[in-house]
Amino acid sequence: MRKLDLFNVVLPNISKKNNKFYSNLSEEEKKELSPLVVMKFLSGTSNARQVFFLNELVNTFVFTLAKHKELLVYLMTICTTGTCHRYTFPKAKGNKSPNTPKTIKIITEYFKYSTKEAKAALEIITNAEILSLAEQLGRQPKEISEIKKELKKRC
Repeated sequence: MRKLDLFNVVLPNISKKNNKFYSNLSEEEKKELSPLVVMKFLSGTSNARQVFFLNELVNTFVFTLAKHKELLVYLMTICTTGTCHRYTFPKAKGNKSPNTPKTIKIITEYFKYSTKEAKAALEIITNAEILSLAEQLGRQPKEISEIKKELKKRC
């Protein structure tokens, strides 16, 4: 059973800028505290200032200072606004499958890119350029018309 309550103890104390919070914890509670998890929850707010400072002051040091939990807690208290918030755990950005697989295939084949590189390149290549690449690769009119349909879906 956990000794340290994240939602009723840790987050409210850090949010209210309670600097004495960490030093008042027992040794077992200090061991349970995970600065990375706390930081993720603190960044789950709509307050842009707090998210910015967490990213700049804590995120860059959370792994290098992992053994210095007290210092990380102090840094997190600096980042907060001084008022309690309802925090949510931010979801990780998933890999969306492209809605333009034929277009991605053209880019990977022409430039010898990986799929990841082709997806990134897709953002800067125009539709006309993609059609030109398809023609240069010797695609037949039927396949080019399918690529055109795919490109219409493109944002």
